[in-house]
Amino acid sequence: MTTLQTVDDYPLSQEDVDLFALMCQRRGWSDEYLREIESAEHDELLGLAEMVEALEDARAAGRKITIAPDFDMDGISSGVLGYAGLSELGFDVELHVPDYRRGHDLAPEDIAEIAAKWPDTSVLLTCDGGVNSHRGIAAARDLGWTTLVTDHHEELAPGSTADITVDPCRIDETYAHTGICGAHVLYQVIEAYARVHQPEKLWEVRLLRLFAGLGTVSDVMPVLYENRQLVRDSLSIARLLYAPAPRTIPTPWGFDPDPEAIDVEQATLMQLLRIDQHHPVFIRAFQGFAVLLKAFGRAGKVRDVDSLDEGFYGFYVAPAMNCPRRTGDPLEPCFEVFTAPDQNSMLEAAHKVIATNEKRKQLVEVHLQELAGDDQPLAPWVYFSEAYPGMYGLLANQMMERQGHPVVVLNRPSGPDDFVSGSGRAPFWFNIIDTLEPQNGMRAIGHQQACGVKVDRAELLDELVDTLQAATQVALLAVDPNERRADLVLGPDADCDAGLDDLEPLVGFVRRIETLRPFGQGFVEPVVEIAIEPLGLRVDRIGSDADCEHDRVDANMMMNARGYRVCRLCKKHLRLVTRSGLSCLWWNVAEEKEPELVQLTKSASRTEIGTLRFIAKLQLNTFRGETRVQAIIDQQITESA
Repeated sequence: MTTLQTVDDYPLSQEDVDLFALMCQRRGWSDEYLREIESAEHDELLGLAEMVEALEDARAAGRKITIAPDFDMDGISSGVLGYAGLSELGFDVELHVPDYRRGHDLAPEDIAEIAAKWPDTSVLLTCDGGVNSHRGIAAARDLGWTTLVTDHHEELAPGSTADITVDPCRIDETYAHTGICGAHVLYQVIEAYARVHQPEKLWEVRLLRLFAGLGTVSDVMPVLYENRQLVRDSLSIARLLYAPAPRTIPTPWGFDPDPEAIDVEQATLMQLLRIDQHHPVFIRAFQGFAVLLKAFGRAGKVRDVDSLDEGFYGFYVAPAMNCPRRTGDPLEPCFEVFTAPDQNSMLEAAHKVIATNEKRKQLVEVHLQELAGDDQPLAPWVYFSEAYPGMYGLLANQMMERQGHPVVVLNRPSGPDDFVSGSGRAPFWFNIIDTLEPQNGMRAIGHQQACGVKVDRAELLDELVDTLQAATQVALLAVDPNERRADLVLGPDADCDAGLDDLEPLVGFVRRIETLRPFGQGFVEPVVEIAIEPLGLRVDRIGSDADCEHDRVDANMMMNARGYRVCRLCKKHLRLVTRSGLSCLWWNVAEEKEPELVQLTKSASRTEIGTLRFIAKLQLNTFRGETRVQAIIDQQITESA
């Protein structure tokens, strides 16, 4: 094969380059565009310089600052970032834990709690909220406090009533890329403060990009422009806080890692931080993150340092930290992971967070069955649920993915005059807020495709259904029915861009894709459509039964590849291996899909059923020094004759 170029010391063949170029062409990713989105330059936020000086005045006068964050992952990231950063810079600062039952706005009740707990507070600093919290800000000003708001939500008329507001979505703001998270806004304030007043602390302050990047991914901000380098920096710092599990568990084939024996103090960054004197609050923030990685390691979610990518933030950390408001559990452990006085307390808090997340998963399944029941007169557009209100958004998202159109999940009213509220989710081509804005008695607040929905009277619910249905029909007219489901199609069929007989070219292709990370909102990871012949396909159940609680009778037992009897019921996932050796992993579908797939593999010839089609992402897997391509299946889409 002729080598054309080298990326990260890996030679790319002609086939690699052609596939990558074809993918970029279909995405519209020109070289110019890819260079443009890497620019991290940005203007200074309005009010930033004034807030920097207000902070310096507070520090010099010894005034107590209390930070009031929001309660989601971005809010937690913001609060921890501000608490750690200002402590390290010599401020007298406290961190308030919000009550999610009051909603996202800062409430007078929050101010009363702060005043009771820290009566010498004289400066209120909000993060990831506060720009439209007029009642809460008024309560703080009535106490004579200086009110400083950092936020990233849209400022609504007549505007913020705080003394100083820094927000890329201020009414008068001209900041170019408004899609930055609340933690990033506060980070910019603290970094600017250090640059002006304590430049010797810039190294420490820039470590706080760990939390700003976590908030960026968690709040689904566009991974474009300044956000791209921020997320990369965050992940780099996270990897410095990873301590590998020592291989101390003897097995017949060697020694396995023992996550229980992880010593977070062995993490590179923890060792660096211990060299000099730092404020205990600052140290705890990073120590807590290292402990969180240990807890996820114990749960089997972090196997090595390569597990720490933007997907780990988005699919593990953020959902777990966002759980309390969905299940009604206490929020305190989410903050205590980063603020508790010792490692044992941090680890206990982390395990509570992960346990709550498991509870959330179980509740989602229970309430999805409820939504699939007969007592849903407004389905498939509007559903009623008995779930905790914080669960409505998750349920709406699940039903939206099943139905393929916008879905709203609400509390069940008892009469026609009842106020009804819940959450709506919609595909990318449908704007819920714009759709409901002209309608009397109904409104949506949040993001266009993910928002809270409020209906003044239950008698308007039929009208809500009609509105969603009519608007969907209009929106679908603008959707191209021929739009590709994937960037490339791989397999033996006539419409495929490349075959799967030789997997080696795909290794270079995936390595080239990896150079484009991070992926996320606004710059999504490329996907492929895979056509697989059932004839010769191997179907394996995989998973861990280390903590099996099933009745281990013979009917539930199977033999694994190493010759050990394991519990079949705990093998929840499938691995499909093609004749060419492509391994395709499909999570949580073993019970549903295995019988069907096994039956298909027994068919006499391909002409009977054609190929199986899947949407998947490609990734590299290295085992015993050999690197191969594997596919992670997202969904099965069709069978092709």
